[in-house]
Amino acid sequence: MSLRAGRLRHRITIQEQNLVSNGRGGFKPADGQDPWRPIAASVPAEVLALRGDEAVKHLVERAVQLWRVTTRPRTDVTPTHRLVWKGITMNIKSVAVSVAGDELVMTCVSGENGR
Repeated sequence: MSLRAGRLRHRITIQEQNLVSNGRGGFKPADGQDPWRPIAASVPAEVLALRGDEAVKHLVERAVQLWRVTTRPRTDVTPTHRLVWKGITMNIKSVAVSVAGDELVMTCVSGENGR
């Protein structure tokens, strides 16, 4: 299936963790700054809600939503990044280029605590 521009009607922001050296060979969140920083804003994408569910984490029940987000191919996106769309923060679970090589397909989850 070819990636037509009309499918990419949504705009997402791709974010990475805002980490600085801790002076001992590791990294820590930057003091006094947002823990996430944008690496790309207003990226054309197709955002599809796949399945909603409920999850229990730390004895708290919360709604969890599974998403499929498709963009043009990129080499700078990994599961360590996250997406923001219309105020919804999505943790990236998997990233794959389509067989034809014309799409980057990400499986994401919103409603999780943590990252």
